[in-house]
Amino acid sequence: MSDQKSAAIGSTTNPLGESQEARFLDELKAQDAATRNKGVIRLHLSRLLPENRDAKHLRNAETAFDALTRTRSAWLYRLRNSDLMVVFENHETEAAEQAVLKLLKHWERDPLMQKSKGDARKNRLASWFDMAEDYDKLLTFAMRQSVTTDKSTRKSLTELIAERELYRTNLERGAPLTPLELGRAEDALARVDLSSFTRRQPVCAFVEDGKPEVIFTEVFVSIGDLRETLMPSTDLTINPWLFQHFTQTLDRRVMAQIARREDRTLARDGFSINVNVSTVLSEEFLAFDDNFAPSSQDVVLEMRVEDIFADPASFAYARDFVMERGYRICIDSLSLKTFPFADTNRLGVAYAKLMWTPDLAALIGTTQGQELKQMIRDRKKGRTILARCDSDAAVRVGQQLGITLFQGRYIDGVARGR
Repeated sequence: MSDQKSAAIGSTTNPLGESQEARFLDELKAQDAATRNKGVIRLHLSRLLPENRDAKHLRNAETAFDALTRTRSAWLYRLRNSDLMVVFENHETEAAEQAVLKLLKHWERDPLMQKSKGDARKNRLASWFDMAEDYDKLLTFAMRQSVTTDKSTRKSLTELIAERELYRTNLERGAPLTPLELGRAEDALARVDLSSFTRRQPVCAFVEDGKPEVIFTEVFVSIGDLRETLMPSTDLTINPWLFQHFTQTLDRRVMAQIARREDRTLARDGFSINVNVSTVLSEEFLAFDDNFAPSSQDVVLEMRVEDIFADPASFAYARDFVMERGYRICIDSLSLKTFPFADTNRLGVAYAKLMWTPDLAALIGTTQGQELKQMIRDRKKGRTILARCDSDAAVRVGQQLGITLFQGRYIDGVARGR
Protein backbone atom coordinates (compact mmCIF):
# COMPACT_ATOMS: atom_id res chain seq x y z
CA MET A 1 0.00 0.00 0.00
CA SER A 2 1.28 3.49 -0.79
CA ASP A 3 2.16 5.97 1.93
CA GLN A 4 -0.79 8.09 0.84
CA LYS A 5 -3.21 5.24 1.42
CA SER A 6 -1.57 4.33 4.70
CA ALA A 7 -2.09 7.86 5.91
CA ALA A 8 -5.76 7.88 5.06
CA ILE A 9 -6.75 6.73 8.52
CA GLY A 10 -5.15 8.29 11.58
CA SER A 11 -3.50 11.11 9.64
CA THR A 12 -2.20 13.88 11.88
CA THR A 13 -2.81 16.51 9.22
CA ASN A 14 -6.21 18.10 9.73
CA PRO A 15 -8.10 17.99 6.39
CA LEU A 16 -10.14 21.04 7.40
CA GLY A 17 -7.09 23.08 8.34
CA GLU A 18 -6.82 25.22 5.21
CA SER A 19 -10.39 26.51 5.40
CA GLN A 20 -10.13 26.93 9.18
CA GLU A 21 -6.95 29.00 8.88
CA ALA A 22 -8.69 31.27 6.37
CA ARG A 23 -11.65 31.60 8.71
CA PHE A 24 -9.36 32.44 11.65
CA LEU A 25 -7.77 35.20 9.58
CA ASP A 26 -11.18 36.57 8.54
CA GLU A 27 -12.39 36.60 12.15
CA LEU A 28 -9.27 38.46 13.29
CA LYS A 29 -9.70 41.07 10.57
CA ALA A 30 -13.29 41.59 11.70
CA GLN A 31 -12.22 42.48 15.26
CA ASP A 32 -12.10 46.17 16.09
CA ALA A 33 -10.59 47.72 19.21
CA ALA A 34 -13.87 47.33 21.13
CA THR A 35 -14.22 43.59 20.44
CA ARG A 36 -10.67 42.45 21.17
CA ASN A 37 -11.33 41.68 24.84
CA LYS A 38 -10.58 38.01 24.27
CA GLY A 39 -7.91 35.51 25.10
CA VAL A 40 -6.24 33.20 22.59
CA ILE A 41 -4.54 29.86 23.14
CA ARG A 42 -2.45 27.98 20.63
CA LEU A 43 -2.33 24.28 21.48
CA HIS A 44 0.83 22.85 19.92
CA LEU A 45 -0.60 19.39 19.28
CA SER A 46 1.89 18.86 16.46
CA ARG A 47 4.66 18.68 19.09
CA LEU A 48 3.18 15.51 20.65
CA LEU A 49 4.42 12.05 19.76
CA PRO A 50 2.65 10.64 16.67
CA GLU A 51 0.80 8.02 18.71
CA ASN A 52 -0.54 10.80 20.95
CA ARG A 53 -2.02 12.88 18.15
CA ASP A 54 -4.16 10.51 16.14
CA ALA A 55 -7.77 11.44 15.31
CA LYS A 56 -9.07 10.25 18.69
CA HIS A 57 -6.55 12.32 20.65
CA LEU A 58 -7.19 15.39 18.51
CA ARG A 59 -10.91 15.08 19.25
CA ASN A 60 -10.09 14.98 22.97
CA ALA A 61 -8.38 18.36 22.62
CA GLU A 62 -11.54 19.83 21.10
CA THR A 63 -13.86 18.11 23.59
CA ALA A 64 -12.01 19.73 26.49
CA PHE A 65 -13.52 23.07 25.43
CA ASP A 66 -17.07 21.80 24.83
CA ALA A 67 -18.48 23.64 27.87
CA LEU A 68 -17.25 26.93 26.37
CA THR A 69 -18.13 26.32 22.73
CA ARG A 70 -21.67 25.22 23.59
CA THR A 71 -22.34 28.60 25.23
CA ARG A 72 -20.55 30.45 22.39
CA SER A 73 -17.90 31.67 24.83
CA ALA A 74 -15.10 30.09 22.80
CA TRP A 75 -14.33 29.32 19.18
CA LEU A 76 -11.97 26.67 17.82
CA TYR A 77 -9.86 26.88 14.66
CA ARG A 78 -7.85 23.91 13.38
CA LEU A 79 -4.52 24.47 11.67
CA ARG A 80 -3.19 22.23 8.91
CA ASN A 81 -0.51 20.78 11.19
CA SER A 82 -3.29 19.82 13.67
CA ASP A 83 -2.48 22.60 16.14
CA LEU A 84 -5.60 24.16 17.63
CA MET A 85 -6.31 27.88 18.07
CA VAL A 86 -8.81 28.64 20.84
CA VAL A 87 -10.36 32.11 21.11
CA PHE A 88 -12.33 32.70 24.32
CA GLU A 89 -14.08 35.52 26.12
CA ASN A 90 -11.92 37.04 28.87
CA HIS A 91 -14.50 36.32 31.57
CA GLU A 92 -14.05 32.61 30.80
CA THR A 93 -10.28 32.62 31.44
CA GLU A 94 -10.54 30.31 34.43
CA ALA A 95 -12.62 27.79 32.45
CA ALA A 96 -10.05 27.92 29.62
CA GLU A 97 -7.24 27.25 32.10
CA GLN A 98 -9.13 24.26 33.49
CA ALA A 99 -9.54 22.87 29.98
CA VAL A 100 -5.78 23.15 29.37
CA LEU A 101 -5.04 21.49 32.73
CA LYS A 102 -7.29 18.64 31.69
CA LEU A 103 -5.25 18.18 28.51
CA LEU A 104 -1.95 18.36 30.41
CA LYS A 105 -3.14 15.44 32.50
CA HIS A 106 -4.41 13.59 29.44
CA TRP A 107 -0.94 13.72 27.84
CA GLU A 108 1.09 13.58 31.03
CA ARG A 109 3.16 10.64 29.74
CA ASP A 110 4.21 12.45 26.56
CA PRO A 111 7.80 13.81 26.62
CA LEU A 112 6.37 17.24 25.84
CA MET A 113 5.02 17.32 29.41
CA GLN A 114 8.18 16.22 31.19
CA LYS A 115 9.02 19.74 32.34
CA SER A 116 5.42 20.72 32.95
CA LYS A 117 4.43 21.26 36.58
CA GLY A 118 0.69 21.32 36.02
CA ASP A 119 0.57 25.04 35.29
CA ALA A 120 -1.92 25.90 32.54
CA ARG A 121 0.25 28.82 31.37
CA LYS A 122 3.77 27.45 31.88
CA ASN A 123 4.07 24.40 29.66
CA ARG A 124 5.15 23.49 26.13
CA LEU A 125 1.68 22.48 25.00
CA ALA A 126 -0.10 25.85 25.22
CA SER A 127 0.90 29.38 24.21
CA TRP A 128 -1.31 32.15 25.61
CA PHE A 129 -2.10 35.52 24.05
CA ASP A 130 -4.19 38.56 24.91
CA MET A 131 -5.93 39.65 21.72
CA ALA A 132 -5.97 43.31 22.74
CA GLU A 133 -2.23 43.37 23.43
CA ASP A 134 -1.07 40.78 20.89
CA TYR A 135 -3.45 41.60 18.05
CA ASP A 136 -0.73 42.58 15.54
CA LYS A 137 1.28 39.46 16.38
CA LEU A 138 -1.78 37.20 15.96
CA LEU A 139 -2.80 38.90 12.71
CA THR A 140 0.71 38.51 11.27
CA PHE A 141 0.73 34.85 12.25
CA ALA A 142 -2.72 34.22 10.72
CA MET A 143 -1.77 35.96 7.46
CA ARG A 144 1.47 33.99 7.20
CA GLN A 145 -0.32 30.73 8.03
CA SER A 146 -3.04 31.21 5.43
CA VAL A 147 -0.55 31.60 2.57
CA THR A 148 1.96 28.98 3.71
CA THR A 149 2.79 26.42 1.03
CA ASP A 150 5.34 23.69 1.06
CA LYS A 151 8.17 24.84 -1.21
CA SER A 152 10.76 22.54 0.32
CA THR A 153 10.24 19.78 -2.24
CA ARG A 154 10.33 19.96 -6.01
CA LYS A 155 7.25 18.68 -7.79
CA SER A 156 7.62 15.43 -9.66
CA LEU A 157 6.80 15.07 -13.35
CA THR A 158 3.68 13.10 -12.40
CA GLU A 159 2.49 15.92 -10.14
CA LEU A 160 3.11 18.52 -12.85
CA ILE A 161 1.16 16.45 -15.39
CA ALA A 162 -1.70 16.02 -12.90
CA GLU A 163 -1.80 19.77 -12.27
CA ARG A 164 -1.90 20.45 -16.01
CA GLU A 165 -4.77 17.99 -16.47
CA LEU A 166 -6.64 19.58 -13.57
CA TYR A 167 -6.12 23.01 -15.13
CA ARG A 168 -7.42 21.73 -18.47
CA THR A 169 -10.43 20.13 -16.76
CA ASN A 170 -11.22 23.36 -14.95
CA LEU A 171 -11.15 25.24 -18.26
CA GLU A 172 -13.62 22.74 -19.70
CA ARG A 173 -15.87 23.15 -16.66
CA GLY A 174 -15.91 26.91 -17.09
CA ALA A 175 -14.61 30.07 -15.46
CA PRO A 176 -14.72 30.38 -11.64
CA LEU A 177 -17.88 31.77 -10.09
CA THR A 178 -17.51 35.45 -9.12
CA PRO A 179 -19.64 37.53 -6.72
CA LEU A 180 -21.24 39.32 -9.67
CA GLU A 181 -22.09 36.05 -11.41
CA LEU A 182 -23.37 34.66 -8.10
CA GLY A 183 -25.97 37.40 -8.05
CA ARG A 184 -26.97 36.58 -11.62
CA ALA A 185 -27.17 32.86 -10.82
CA GLU A 186 -29.42 33.50 -7.82
CA ASP A 187 -31.67 35.74 -9.90
CA ALA A 188 -31.94 33.01 -12.54
CA LEU A 189 -32.55 30.40 -9.86
CA ALA A 190 -35.59 32.35 -8.64
CA ARG A 191 -37.21 31.98 -12.09
CA VAL A 192 -36.30 28.44 -13.11
CA ASP A 193 -38.55 25.43 -12.54
CA LEU A 194 -36.52 23.08 -10.34
CA SER A 195 -38.75 20.05 -10.88
CA SER A 196 -36.88 19.05 -14.05
CA PHE A 197 -33.55 19.15 -12.19
CA THR A 198 -34.71 17.30 -9.08
CA ARG A 199 -33.35 13.79 -8.62
CA ARG A 200 -34.05 10.97 -6.18
CA GLN A 201 -31.72 8.33 -4.84
CA PRO A 202 -32.63 5.79 -2.14
CA VAL A 203 -30.50 4.85 0.85
CA CYS A 204 -30.94 1.11 1.36
CA ALA A 205 -30.12 -1.53 3.94
CA PHE A 206 -29.52 -5.11 2.79
CA VAL A 207 -31.52 -7.57 4.87
CA GLU A 208 -30.77 -11.25 5.38
CA ASP A 209 -32.27 -12.43 2.09
CA GLY A 210 -30.11 -9.97 0.17
CA LYS A 211 -33.01 -7.77 -0.85
CA PRO A 212 -32.64 -4.01 -0.29
CA GLU A 213 -34.90 -2.21 2.15
CA VAL A 214 -35.31 1.51 1.46
CA ILE A 215 -34.60 3.50 4.63
CA PHE A 216 -35.16 6.92 3.10
CA THR A 217 -34.78 8.63 -0.28
CA GLU A 218 -32.50 11.60 -0.87
CA VAL A 219 -34.11 14.43 -2.83
CA PHE A 220 -31.54 16.68 -4.44
CA VAL A 221 -30.97 19.03 -7.37
CA SER A 222 -28.46 18.01 -10.03
CA ILE A 223 -25.92 20.85 -9.91
CA GLY A 224 -24.39 19.74 -13.22
CA ASP A 225 -27.68 19.88 -15.09
CA LEU A 226 -28.65 23.13 -13.39
CA ARG A 227 -25.33 24.71 -14.35
CA GLU A 228 -25.76 23.70 -18.01
CA THR A 229 -29.07 25.56 -18.04
CA LEU A 230 -28.26 28.63 -15.95
CA MET A 231 -24.57 29.36 -16.59
CA PRO A 232 -22.92 26.78 -18.89
CA SER A 233 -19.65 28.74 -19.09
CA THR A 234 -19.25 29.06 -15.31
CA ASP A 235 -18.00 26.53 -12.75
CA LEU A 236 -20.37 26.96 -9.82
CA THR A 237 -18.41 24.76 -7.43
CA ILE A 238 -14.78 25.87 -7.76
CA ASN A 239 -15.15 28.65 -5.16
CA PRO A 240 -16.45 26.82 -2.04
CA TRP A 241 -17.60 29.94 -0.20
CA LEU A 242 -19.57 31.43 -3.10
CA PHE A 243 -20.97 27.99 -3.92
CA GLN A 244 -22.14 27.62 -0.32
CA HIS A 245 -23.95 30.95 -0.61
CA PHE A 246 -25.55 29.70 -3.84
CA THR A 247 -26.70 26.46 -2.16
CA GLN A 248 -28.38 28.47 0.60
CA THR A 249 -30.64 29.98 -2.04
CA LEU A 250 -31.09 26.53 -3.56
CA ASP A 251 -32.03 25.10 -0.14
CA ARG A 252 -34.89 27.56 0.18
CA ARG A 253 -36.25 26.69 -3.27
CA VAL A 254 -36.13 22.94 -2.57
CA MET A 255 -37.85 23.36 0.80
CA ALA A 256 -40.60 25.43 -0.79
CA GLN A 257 -41.06 22.80 -3.49
CA ILE A 258 -41.40 19.95 -0.98
CA ALA A 259 -43.63 21.96 1.36
CA ARG A 260 -46.19 22.32 -1.45
CA ARG A 261 -46.65 18.52 -1.19
CA GLU A 262 -46.87 18.14 -4.96
CA ASP A 263 -45.14 14.78 -4.61
CA ARG A 264 -47.36 12.76 -2.31
CA THR A 265 -44.90 9.86 -2.00
CA LEU A 266 -42.57 12.13 0.00
CA ALA A 267 -45.35 12.73 2.51
CA ARG A 268 -45.69 8.97 2.91
CA ASP A 269 -42.07 7.75 2.83
CA GLY A 270 -38.95 8.96 4.55
CA PHE A 271 -36.69 11.32 2.66
CA SER A 272 -33.64 13.56 3.05
CA ILE A 273 -32.71 16.98 1.71
CA ASN A 274 -29.42 18.88 1.63
CA VAL A 275 -29.31 22.01 3.80
CA ASN A 276 -26.77 24.45 5.20
CA VAL A 277 -26.56 25.15 8.92
CA SER A 278 -27.57 28.76 8.25
CA THR A 279 -30.62 27.55 6.30
CA VAL A 280 -31.90 25.65 9.34
CA LEU A 281 -31.73 28.91 11.33
CA SER A 282 -33.66 30.88 8.68
CA GLU A 283 -37.28 32.03 8.43
CA GLU A 284 -37.69 29.84 5.34
CA PHE A 285 -37.00 26.73 7.38
CA LEU A 286 -39.57 27.75 9.98
CA ALA A 287 -42.12 28.08 7.18
CA PHE A 288 -41.09 24.65 5.85
CA ASP A 289 -41.44 23.19 9.34
CA ASP A 290 -44.90 24.71 9.76
CA ASN A 291 -46.09 23.05 6.55
CA PHE A 292 -44.38 19.72 6.95
CA ALA A 293 -44.51 17.57 10.08
CA PRO A 294 -41.61 15.08 10.19
CA SER A 295 -43.26 13.11 12.98
CA SER A 296 -45.26 11.14 10.41
CA GLN A 297 -42.16 9.86 8.57
CA ASP A 298 -38.37 9.92 8.72
CA VAL A 299 -37.03 13.28 7.52
CA VAL A 300 -33.24 13.59 7.37
CA LEU A 301 -31.32 16.85 6.93
CA GLU A 302 -27.95 16.35 5.22
CA MET A 303 -25.23 18.86 6.12
CA ARG A 304 -21.69 19.05 4.74
CA VAL A 305 -18.84 18.45 7.17
CA GLU A 306 -17.12 21.73 6.17
CA ASP A 307 -20.27 23.67 7.01
CA ILE A 308 -20.60 21.94 10.40
CA PHE A 309 -17.03 22.58 11.51
CA ALA A 310 -16.97 26.15 10.17
CA ASP A 311 -19.08 27.16 13.19
CA PRO A 312 -19.58 24.28 15.67
CA ALA A 313 -21.61 26.41 18.09
CA SER A 314 -24.16 27.37 15.41
CA PHE A 315 -24.34 23.75 14.31
CA ALA A 316 -24.99 22.57 17.90
CA TYR A 317 -27.81 25.08 18.24
CA ALA A 318 -29.30 24.09 14.86
CA ARG A 319 -28.98 20.38 15.69
CA ASP A 320 -30.85 20.70 18.98
CA PHE A 321 -33.47 22.88 17.30
CA VAL A 322 -34.32 20.41 14.51
CA MET A 323 -34.05 17.28 16.66
CA GLU A 324 -36.69 18.65 19.02
CA ARG A 325 -38.97 18.83 15.99
CA GLY A 326 -38.36 15.23 14.94
CA TYR A 327 -35.74 15.66 12.21
CA ARG A 328 -32.54 13.65 12.01
CA ILE A 329 -29.15 14.78 10.72
CA CYS A 330 -26.68 13.15 8.34
CA ILE A 331 -23.11 14.41 7.94
CA ASP A 332 -22.63 14.46 4.17
CA SER A 333 -19.69 14.10 1.75
CA LEU A 334 -17.13 12.48 4.04
CA SER A 335 -13.79 11.20 2.74
CA LEU A 336 -11.29 8.87 4.35
CA LYS A 337 -9.49 11.96 5.65
CA THR A 338 -12.52 13.68 7.17
CA PHE A 339 -14.40 10.58 8.39
CA PRO A 340 -12.35 10.23 11.63
CA PHE A 341 -13.31 13.79 12.62
CA ALA A 342 -17.05 13.29 12.00
CA ASP A 343 -17.85 11.27 15.13
CA THR A 344 -21.61 10.76 15.09
CA ASN A 345 -21.64 9.96 18.82
CA ARG A 346 -19.93 13.18 19.80
CA LEU A 347 -21.78 15.35 17.26
CA GLY A 348 -25.13 13.82 18.23
CA VAL A 349 -26.31 12.96 14.73
CA ALA A 350 -28.01 9.94 13.20
CA TYR A 351 -25.94 9.22 10.08
CA ALA A 352 -22.53 9.82 8.52
CA LYS A 353 -22.16 9.48 4.75
CA LEU A 354 -18.80 8.17 3.54
CA MET A 355 -18.05 8.50 -0.19
CA TRP A 356 -16.82 5.38 -1.97
CA THR A 357 -13.33 5.40 -3.50
CA PRO A 358 -11.13 2.49 -4.62
CA ASP A 359 -8.85 3.30 -1.66
CA LEU A 360 -11.45 1.66 0.57
CA ALA A 361 -10.93 -1.68 -1.13
CA ALA A 362 -7.17 -1.33 -0.64
CA LEU A 363 -7.72 -1.04 3.13
CA ILE A 364 -9.29 -4.48 3.48
CA GLY A 365 -6.99 -6.76 5.47
CA THR A 366 -4.73 -3.93 6.65
CA THR A 367 -4.26 -2.30 10.04
CA GLN A 368 -5.80 0.89 8.69
CA GLY A 369 -8.82 -1.09 7.53
CA GLN A 370 -9.26 -2.61 10.99
CA GLU A 371 -9.04 0.86 12.54
CA LEU A 372 -11.73 2.13 10.18
CA LYS A 373 -13.93 -0.90 10.89
CA GLN A 374 -13.57 -0.37 14.64
CA MET A 375 -14.39 3.32 14.22
CA ILE A 376 -17.60 2.41 12.36
CA ARG A 377 -18.49 -0.14 15.05
CA ASP A 378 -17.84 2.29 17.91
CA ARG A 379 -20.24 4.87 16.54
CA LYS A 380 -23.24 2.98 17.83
CA LYS A 381 -25.56 5.99 18.05
CA GLY A 382 -25.09 6.73 14.38
CA ARG A 383 -25.01 4.65 11.23
CA THR A 384 -22.54 4.96 8.39
CA ILE A 385 -23.83 5.21 4.81
CA LEU A 386 -21.51 4.27 1.95
CA ALA A 387 -22.47 6.50 -0.98
CA ARG A 388 -21.56 6.57 -4.69
CA CYS A 389 -21.70 2.78 -4.91
CA ASP A 390 -21.61 2.04 -8.64
CA SER A 391 -21.00 -1.72 -8.38
CA ASP A 392 -21.68 -4.69 -6.15
CA ALA A 393 -17.95 -4.71 -5.33
CA ALA A 394 -18.38 -1.42 -3.47
CA VAL A 395 -21.20 -2.95 -1.43
CA ARG A 396 -19.11 -6.03 -0.59
CA VAL A 397 -16.21 -3.87 0.58
CA GLY A 398 -18.58 -1.76 2.68
CA GLN A 399 -20.05 -4.88 4.29
CA GLN A 400 -16.57 -6.12 5.19
CA LEU A 401 -16.02 -2.80 6.96
CA GLY A 402 -19.25 -3.23 8.94
CA ILE A 403 -21.39 -0.82 6.88
CA THR A 404 -25.06 -1.74 6.40
CA LEU A 405 -26.47 1.27 4.54
CA PHE A 406 -25.67 2.00 0.89
CA GLN A 407 -26.46 4.56 -1.81
CA GLY A 408 -25.47 4.96 -5.45
CA ARG A 409 -26.29 4.04 -9.03
CA TYR A 410 -25.87 0.31 -8.35
CA ILE A 411 -28.27 0.59 -5.42
CA ASP A 412 -30.78 2.41 -7.66
CA GLY A 413 -30.87 -0.55 -10.04
CA VAL A 414 -31.14 -3.16 -7.29
CA ALA A 415 -33.91 -1.21 -5.53
CA ARG A 416 -35.94 -0.89 -8.75
CA GLY A 417 -35.72 -4.64 -9.32
CA ARG A 418 -36.73 -5.78 -5.85
